Amino acid sequence: MARRPPPRPPRRRLPADEARARILEAAQRRLAEVGPERLRLTELAAELGISHQAILHHFGTREHLVGAVVERATMRLNERMTSVLAERGRDREELFDLIADFYGAEGNARLIAWLALSGMTPETRPAAAQAHPLKAMIELAHASRTNAQPDREIPYEDTEFRSQLVAVALLGEAIFGDLIRASSGSQRGPAATRAFRKRLAALLVDSG
Repeated sequence: MARRPPPRPPRRRLPADEARARILEAAQRRLAEVGPERLRLTELAAELGISHQAILHHFGTREHLVGAVVERATMRLNERMTSVLAERGRDREELFDLIADFYGAEGNARLIAWLALSGMTPETRPAAAQAHPLKAMIELAHASRTNAQPDREIPYEDTEFRSQLVAVALLGEAIFGDLIRASSGSQRGPAATRAFRKRLAALLVDSG
């Protein structure tokens, strides 16, 4: 006689904010394990003990869920950057490492690239999620530069360009760094990544 599977625990209806937070936490773990290409909402729902429709209700699509994971990670990055500036002042190297880890070690570069290739842009996200994550970084960087050089007028556009340059460079390094170094016969691996960061940071500091 076939054994019956154990009964599933009863589903408990959670407040919307708590439900979204649980889904985001689980999605972040799954994305770190399998990447966005192999993320399955049905598997995620089973892991959480909720219905597939519950995830769709909160996020709409897999792309929107991945976008929400990146946006939450960006908010946490901004909080860490604000803390560094408040506690230790103008620590460019630590701020630079925070941004580099956000793209590289934390895996957000892969998610951002996947979203872009999927046609997901800030304009195609739901209105409530149309944030500008880099804007907060630019404002923090500009405040840091202005406070450090009170006698010099620093155009916001200059800080904006520098911040965009850093974001593009670190995003590309996180995804293609070793591939580009291999094609030029250079050293690869973590040591090469650290050297790239230091050279880029020095270049920005030397240029004021």
